[in-house]
Amino acid sequence: MPDTTRLRRLPWREDDRPAFVPPGDGLVNRLADALETELIETAQADAARARDLADEAAATPAELRAALRFVAHSAEDAALVAVLRGERLGLDGPSLD
Repeated sequence: MPDTTRLRRLPWREDDRPAFVPPGDGLVNRLADALETELIETAQADAARARDLADEAAATPAELRAALRFVAHSAEDAALVAVLRGERLGLDGPSLD
């Protein structure tokens, strides 16, 4: 069972510091949930586009580098979501700060 005495770390930063909110179903928590979902969906879409581009024989090195940058950024975002969700479950895991 999640530890409801801990603050929830949000998937964004304020003044370059982690942002927190009490757990619950308030507006900020719903916004954080929506952003986490969007980050995962974007990572899935970026991976699919990169895979398609990698299969394209006419893809230029610049296109492949750009796709790799998008996939790397999306992978970082997806890893952050995984860590944040683990924190809410009370699991110890890697920190991505």
